[in-house]
Amino acid sequence: MKEKKPIDGPTWDTNLSQAVDLINSSNCFLFSGDIDPDSVGSMLSLSLYLNQLDKKVFLVIPETLGDNLDFFEKIILYNSICILRSKEEIESIKDEVETVIFCDTANTKLVPFYTFISDHILSKKPQVLEIDHHFGADSEELTDYGIKLFRNANANTEIIGDILEILHKKNPEGPNPFSQRNIILGLITGMLGDTVGGKVIHYKDDYDRWMSKLGDQLQIITRWRDADEKRVEDCKVSKFGDPKQIMDYLNRLTQDQQGCFDLLSARIENKGKMGFLSLLPSIYKEVKGNCQAFQSDWFVDIMNFLVNAVPEKSGHAGVLIFEGKNAEGIDCVFIKIRRAVDFSGIDLRIAEDKIKELFGDLYMGGGGHAGAVSFRIHSLEEKELLAQLEILFAFFNDAMESN
Repeated sequence: MKEKKPIDGPTWDTNLSQAVDLINSSNCFLFSGDIDPDSVGSMLSLSLYLNQLDKKVFLVIPETLGDNLDFFEKIILYNSICILRSKEEIESIKDEVETVIFCDTANTKLVPFYTFISDHILSKKPQVLEIDHHFGADSEELTDYGIKLFRNANANTEIIGDILEILHKKNPEGPNPFSQRNIILGLITGMLGDTVGGKVIHYKDDYDRWMSKLGDQLQIITRWRDADEKRVEDCKVSKFGDPKQIMDYLNRLTQDQQGCFDLLSARIENKGKMGFLSLLPSIYKEVKGNCQAFQSDWFVDIMNFLVNAVPEKSGHAGVLIFEGKNAEGIDCVFIKIRRAVDFSGIDLRIAEDKIKELFGDLYMGGGGHAGAVSFRIHSLEEKELLAQLEILFAFFNDAMESN
């Protein structure tokens, strides 16, 4: 596969026009991508619009999204959009799919069930649209054909916004996507998720334009209803009227979750200018009285906070490691690296070659942005893993000293 490169100018305009024509001419879509608020917000926002045009839509989402994104699941259920959670469910609809849309995914290793989708759907050469803003490291095109919408953006949902604007412009008599709360919620959530709530913004003009457009519209169209004999009063916590309310909901932790977060945060250590936290099984044995399993739905939201907390400990960057399964269901160790909000002195994608060198054949892939990357390696003995990470910390510290 080819490395992804940002597209702009006339080529971008051509690809965007072709993408809109493809969407208008197709009737059955399969959406897939790496699962996070931006990718799911992207898939959901565009699929809601297509659903209103009486087009059939399937979303590949292998697992539940966690309590803090439960409103996405409720929107999907309310609009009768079909979620596919297994290979068997993908198999059952493979002959219906006309167009596959991949959202917000750096490479094939991050697409749930990619090999299965490739063998059973892509092998039939359906139309393909790839939408993404990940470049560098091991980012690559997911197919060797199809329409590519690759652009520098704060979030993938900004690109989805571009698509929706043109779709509506070409079909002004149809539904207006920006008058629908659920579409706006999906777009805003993606932006908030990929900018740490607006704290890490790479393209300020784009962020300001979209957040102003979407935030203002959300306030205008949100109606607060009082209680009556048939319904309770609208909840100010879970019915969002502005971006801040969405962010507050995304940042919720129960009292027990907060206790677990505080306990694990206290275990973050500094390795020079690098923060570090291990969530390997040996650590769980020490904290299981206060935390549920690290791979449980209960822990998902805590993990999101910890990934951001680790770099803030050092003020520069940080590494968090944990065991899990990759998109193909293979056991692996995740190495997540992020910069602190106020630090931009290093491009974290430089870690790719070092991690390949350190782990050799155990390397499974990874990538991301200058400020946030994630790599996967095959499982190995904990002592050996930690020894290799010490070399990685030294590598980063040297790089930061020389900048």
